[in-house]
Amino acid sequence: MITLLVGNDTEAIGRELVALKALPHPVWRDFNVHRFSAEQLSAALSAAFSVPFGEGSKLIVVENCDFKQFGETGLELLQPLSQLPATTHLVFIATFIDKRLKVAKYLLSLGKLKEFTLIPPWRIDLIESAIATTAKQMQIDIARDAVSYLAAAIGNDTTRMVKELEKLAIFAPGSRITKAQATALVSTTTTSSLQLALALLKGHAAAVIRLVNELLSLAEFPLCIVATLIAQFKTWLWAKAALKSKRSDAEIATLCGLGNPKRLYFLRLEVQGVSLRYLSQALSMLFELEVLLKSGEKSDLIVPALLRIVRLKQQKSDE
Repeated sequence: MITLLVGNDTEAIGRELVALKALPHPVWRDFNVHRFSAEQLSAALSAAFSVPFGEGSKLIVVENCDFKQFGETGLELLQPLSQLPATTHLVFIATFIDKRLKVAKYLLSLGKLKEFTLIPPWRIDLIESAIATTAKQMQIDIARDAVSYLAAAIGNDTTRMVKELEKLAIFAPGSRITKAQATALVSTTTTSSLQLALALLKGHAAAVIRLVNELLSLAEFPLCIVATLIAQFKTWLWAKAALKSKRSDAEIATLCGLGNPKRLYFLRLEVQGVSLRYLSQALSMLFELEVLLKSGEKSDLIVPALLRIVRLKQQKSDE
């Protein structure tokens, strides 16, 4: 069997791997589960075609793939996969797959694609559903209003979601988790990130500085902060463009991925008086900030970068 685990939700992919590792015979598991990097493709394929040690099946995992790096040479190496032994489960892990690539087309013709994409932070309805589903899987009884609070507090951070649910389960073992307990134990860092986005949108410099410092003091990852800002500004940009082109409410809701129609009312208010040009330029500056952080720059540059967006907003207001 061949499976491709693709997406940016590393927590969900990790849980899928845990489930897959449980499939080989428990006595021989340590001998039959192997992990390779994409650069070790040849070694991974050799292991995949070898017989399992002892009884049962074997699991071969190839990590950090983008499939482009395999090239024509990799495609040649992969050709025998049509004869992969039934006792081997070969798994490729990637954050993204370009289905136009020859390698991708070939692997997809032989295997199964499972996509694990983080829920957009504004899709609170889907985040609530994910929290409720995960809690059920973890056999945690949690009140509906507690789920709603966690969705607002945690956002689309699935790694934190699992950790917070585990913490709540320890705090209230065997009993129903209430909103009061969730509020007492779980801080609202994602809510602050959305507040930061609103402060940027309104050009409030003091609030931007305060919220950034608050988030960093809570050990929130700089890239997570910027990712939330990018997602929110994308939504505002799409909404503003759709409103300007006089699209219907249904079209705007679809374009912005709104599961809750009431969100459209607030979106209209948020982008009222905000220029399309400002939203576009601000989003471009946020993308530049994301690239710098991914390149290893320190979090110290976040405040100056965001204050440049504030100044941009103020300049647009003066025009």
